[in-house]
Amino acid sequence: MKSKKFVAILICIVMMLAVVTACNKDTGNTNSDSNTNDNTQSNNSSNTQDNTQSNNNQNSQDNTQSNNNDNSANQGDNQQNPAPAGVRDTLNIAIPNDSGSLDAANSTGATFGAVTCIMEPLWDITDDGDILYILAESVDIVAPDEWILHLRQGVKFSNGNDFTADDVYFSIMLHYNAGATGGPRVQTVDVNNMEVIDDYTFRLKLWDYHVANWTVLSMMIVYDAESYDPEVASNHPIGTGPYVLTDYVINSHLSLELRDEYWGEMPTIKYLNFRVLAEPSQVVNSLATGAIDIGSISTPDVSYVSTMPNYFINSRYTGNYVLLGFNFGVNSFFYHNLDARRAVVHAVDPQVIVDLVYEGQGEVMKCVVPKLCFDYEERFENMDDTYSIGYNVELAKQLAESSGLAGQTVTIMTDGTPTQVLTAEIVQNMLQAIGVTAQILSFDGATVWQMLYDPASVWDMSIGAGMAPNRRVGDLLVNGVRYSPTLTAPGAFNNNDYYLQIAPLTLSTADDAQRSEYLYEVLKMYIENVLNFSLCDVLYSTAISTDIDPSSITYTFGTAGIRIQTLKFK
Repeated sequence: MKSKKFVAILICIVMMLAVVTACNKDTGNTNSDSNTNDNTQSNNSSNTQDNTQSNNNQNSQDNTQSNNNDNSANQGDNQQNPAPAGVRDTLNIAIPNDSGSLDAANSTGATFGAVTCIMEPLWDITDDGDILYILAESVDIVAPDEWILHLRQGVKFSNGNDFTADDVYFSIMLHYNAGATGGPRVQTVDVNNMEVIDDYTFRLKLWDYHVANWTVLSMMIVYDAESYDPEVASNHPIGTGPYVLTDYVINSHLSLELRDEYWGEMPTIKYLNFRVLAEPSQVVNSLATGAIDIGSISTPDVSYVSTMPNYFINSRYTGNYVLLGFNFGVNSFFYHNLDARRAVVHAVDPQVIVDLVYEGQGEVMKCVVPKLCFDYEERFENMDDTYSIGYNVELAKQLAESSGLAGQTVTIMTDGTPTQVLTAEIVQNMLQAIGVTAQILSFDGATVWQMLYDPASVWDMSIGAGMAPNRRVGDLLVNGVRYSPTLTAPGAFNNNDYYLQIAPLTLSTADDAQRSEYLYEVLKMYIENVLNFSLCDVLYSTAISTDIDPSSITYTFGTAGIRIQTLKFK
């Protein structure tokens, strides 16, 4: 067994829930709970057992990689080894932001989708609930809290090092120590009791039953323990994936090239170019000129892009919703001021945001979590005045007066994207009706993440994107609080110590009926304390080139959207 060095990473608290918002972020099908449970509850059905205990190596390879030598490639910006005229060898993908680091366990942002082409997880989960074995060949479930992972042999990292169980151990600890950025991807693992059995066998110890064990770990990518250096990894990640990084300019682009020595079946596209296009107009212009093949588009642009003959549009609810957040830090006006938060809630009309910002392509939320969640129940809707009353200017004025909010100047933080800025401007205008002045502060995405979880940061409200990475109500209830240094501080909100004690049970309780009751209790506490306010759920639209074979498009949890490495040209 090769020698490995273990590197401790300082906890980095820069994420609201887990994982990453990436280009073409899509977590979800609309299958029933029973279908989901087949994948997250390993011993509930024979179908899942077949998935988790299969030793068919060929099937695993078919699942994790696709190959079609007849596919042509895309001729793009990459001029290395140009393909013959008319033959495409490059795929160009627009991404909306860049966190400034490619060390995915220690950063957030849309670059995660690119990194998953360089680095790989143990397995991935499709929208249809299928398990795609990648670096793990099979899993033996000895008990709900003990899994034996049988790892793929003969796999090498792009630097030539062998992949072994030591790398799995190291990667889990790296994610764990990364706190808010990487921690949610290993949140169900008991890191103190897992162990390496031999080079290709790993004993995974879990905290016990968890409704999202499979999906959580599908987002944990594997590092080379021997060569890992955090400074190098941020600009030049090393992985077992089919691509290697050839160029990276922060907030500009990432260029990837297929590596000849990849262990699996080769993708058919040689070059991948990820371009950072923060403005919706940049995406539309790039689509119009054919400069990109895939790009998420804003709602106002859907009608226009749909007229372009070389693209088709995929629109769906994905669990990404519009969120109005509050700063619970000591430098915020809303610190220990529940009535002030309620005043804002009742002063804002989410339907106006749906109509003006998203042109009606969305719906006002009746709960703090989206209906896309597998464990969403109708009884969760309108369970407090926050949502049952909603927009009510007179009530908002009364609460603004009683809380001291009236006459104050507060700040609204955004990441500078047009939809967030326009939403903030609408909120700003509505707050004027209750005697409150709001100033809008816009930053880059990385700065926003840092400020969200900095207890000393100076801001009052934020407009952001809520997420449901495992499509579980409990994810928000647990991760949205426990990774926040302000919400976990003693007395941050009413009974928060009890909340922190009971919230994990919304994910770890095996009995469906009991888990539902925990969800209801904790969700009610979350909403009554107005820890944030969900405005609307909106359709997420992606433009995809008609040159791409639609049958090769697969949405997965672990790759934060479309599984780029298995795409094919027609």
